Amino acid sequence: MKYIISFLFFVISYSVFAFEVRPMVSEIKPSGSQSQQTMRVYNSTKDPLTIEIEAYDLSIDSDGQEKLAINDEDFLIIPITSIVQPGKSQSIIVRYIGDPVLSSSKAYRIAINQIPLTLDPSSSSGVTMAMNFHTLLNVVPENAEANVSIKGKKQVSKGVWSVDLENTGNKFIRLTQSKWKIHNKDEEFVLEGKELSQSLSGKIVLPNSKSTVLVRVPPQFNASDSDLEVTL
Repeated sequence: MKYIISFLFFVISYSVFAFEVRPMVSEIKPSGSQSQQTMRVYNSTKDPLTIEIEAYDLSIDSDGQEKLAINDEDFLIIPITSIVQPGKSQSIIVRYIGDPVLSSSKAYRIAINQIPLTLDPSSSSGVTMAMNFHTLLNVVPENAEANVSIKGKKQVSKGVWSVDLENTGNKFIRLTQSKWKIHNKDEEFVLEGKELSQSLSGKIVLPNSKSTVLVRVPPQFNASDSDLEVTL
């Protein structure tokens, strides 16, 4: 038991004191001076941190599940690998060099991957631990706008709805920045901000796409006799 407790303590300690990445969400333009983002990696550990950076195309299926595909062409990343000393930070420039004329926004994950650290070099088990951050980066053309509509909803279980959303606009939707208003004949309830973020199974709806998300609602609201309004 003491070994399990020690391991759990190590995992918790490691996650608390490992490196940080900022910002985790960003938006840039497809061309011009606003077509790049500077990210910063902070090493709050006591050991040198070796990282590598990769870009991925982000797509989302109709069930809200993310799909990632490596993209080696749309970004110039400087540096692409780095060693960050203890207590120091490293700036990373991510510049978009893909198609400068976009009809709708494009979503990417910029991955900051720690090159695995061997916990015990003398051990033959080869146990390693590493942390990876997948930041969200959207390339958005001028005057792009999102447009959300609710195509349907149903009760999944008590306090949980399944909601079908459609974005007919040419800009992505961050659902965590929207407002969900639920009301029946007796009362009204509003979900937004942190509470909404914690209640949703999906966070993004891409341009010209549909997505089904689960949302936790107060148990007194039933999908069949309640109205739902989502505003951006």
